[in-house]
Amino acid sequence: MEMNNILEKIKAAKEVEVSALYEKYSLDELKKNVVSSPISFYEKLAQKKALNQPFLISEFKRKSPSEGWINEEVSIESQIQKYIDFGTDAVSVLTDNQFFGGSYEDLNKAASWIENVQNCEICVLNKEFIIDEIQVYLARKNGANLILLIAEILDVESFENLKNLAESLGMGVLAEVHNLPEFKKIEALNCKVIGVNNRNLDNFKTAINNCNFLAQYISKDSFLIAESGMHNSIDLKVAGTYSDGFLIGTSLMRNSKLDFSQECFFKACGMRSSEEISNNRADLVGVNFSPKSKRKVNEKILADLEIPQNAVALFYKNSESDIDEILSNYHFKYIQVYFEDVSFEFIKNCKHKIMLAVKVKGNFDFNELEQYAPFVDFFILDSAEPGSGKSIQSEIPFEFPYPFLLAGGMNLENLNRIEKYKNCIGVDIASGVETAAKVDLDKIKNIKSKIEKIGKVELFFEK
Repeated sequence: MEMNNILEKIKAAKEVEVSALYEKYSLDELKKNVVSSPISFYEKLAQKKALNQPFLISEFKRKSPSEGWINEEVSIESQIQKYIDFGTDAVSVLTDNQFFGGSYEDLNKAASWIENVQNCEICVLNKEFIIDEIQVYLARKNGANLILLIAEILDVESFENLKNLAESLGMGVLAEVHNLPEFKKIEALNCKVIGVNNRNLDNFKTAINNCNFLAQYISKDSFLIAESGMHNSIDLKVAGTYSDGFLIGTSLMRNSKLDFSQECFFKACGMRSSEEISNNRADLVGVNFSPKSKRKVNEKILADLEIPQNAVALFYKNSESDIDEILSNYHFKYIQVYFEDVSFEFIKNCKHKIMLAVKVKGNFDFNELEQYAPFVDFFILDSAEPGSGKSIQSEIPFEFPYPFLLAGGMNLENLNRIEKYKNCIGVDIASGVETAAKVDLDKIKNIKSKIEKIGKVELFFEK
C-alpha cells in the first residue's frame, strides 16, 4: 500500500527503530536509573499565563520532510544559546534521525548546555514520534522535561499509558492534534496541554487559523500551544488569538528571532506599479487580478519583478483555473479569494497562505464560514461592493471568533472602527490609499504610522 501521509511512513520506520532500541538498551536498567524531572512544564506554563505572556518553545531541527535541510551545519550549543538569549521558555529537540536529522545525542547536549547556564530553568522537550515506553525513558535519561505525544499515531489506550508514564517521571506531555477528530479521540484523557499543529501532514498545507478553529472545542482548563507555520508578526498575532504559547522551529532556525510586539496590521490594496508593490510601507501589499476591477494590474510589470514576501495576489470573480494559472506564473506567498467565488475543495487544498474575504451583506450567516476556518490563515470582512469605497452596512458580530482585517470604506480618518470588534487585527484599504484614483504612497505611509500607534496604545481586547 502506498503511504501518502508522512506520519504513516514515520511510524512504520519508528517501529523498526524501537526494536533496535531494545537491542541497544536494557529497559530494566533505564527504569532502575531514571531520575524524576526537576522542572515542571505545567507549572512553568501556568506562571507565564498568570503574567499574560506567551510561552515560547524554540525548536532545534536540522531538516524536515516539508522543508528539506533547514540549517545543516549549525551546532546545537550555539543555537540553544541564541534561544536562551532570545528569552525562550523551552527548547524542543528532534531526536528522529531519518526524517529530521536529529539524535538523542542532540537532546543530551541541549539539556547539558541549559543545565550549565546560571539561573536558567528552561524546559527541554523531546520532539519525537513516541510509540513505546522505552522512548519515554530515553527522553528522561537524556534530559527531557516533557515529551510530545501525537494523537494521530497512537490508539487511545497507548496514548493514555504513555502520558501517565511520562507524568509519573515528573515530565509534562504536549498532546498534539491536527484536526477536530484527533482532538475528540483524546478529549476524555483531560490532557493539560494541547498542541495544535497547523500543518496538514497529508499534503503539507499550513493554515494558521486551524489553531483558532480547534480552540473553540478545547476546554479552557487546558493550555493551548500553536505549532507550525509561524514566520512573521501577522502569523504570531493570528496564532496568539487563543493560544497560551507557540512552538516555532523553521523560522527560528533561520533567523533566531521573531517580533511579538506588533498588534495591528495594514493591507494596502490595488498596487499597480513596481514601485507601489516593492516600495510600500504597508504590512501587506495587494496586487489585484480581478477582471471586474479598475485596479487590475498589468501583468507585464510583474514579468521582471521579484515578488515581495508580503505581496498578496487578490482574486475576485476569477475562475479557479484562472487563479491556478496566475499562481503558476508568479511566486506569491499570499492569496486573497472571496468566499462565494471558490469551492471548499479549492480552499482545502491550496498551498498558499489564504486570506478568505467575505462580502458582509443582509443577514449573512457567519456560521457558513465554519467549515473553511481550519483551512485559511485569516479572514477579511468586506462590504457588499468590494473596491467601491463603501462601508459595511450590515452587522459584524462582536464575538466573531476568528482574526480578520476590516475592509470596506476604510481610510486614515476612520481607523478607530477596528475597536468595535474583539478579533479585528487590522485594516484592508484600497480607495482610501488613493488620491484622484491613483495610489498615494504618502497616504500609505501616514496610515501605517497611525496603525503602529494604535497597536502601541493596546486597543485590542485580551483573549
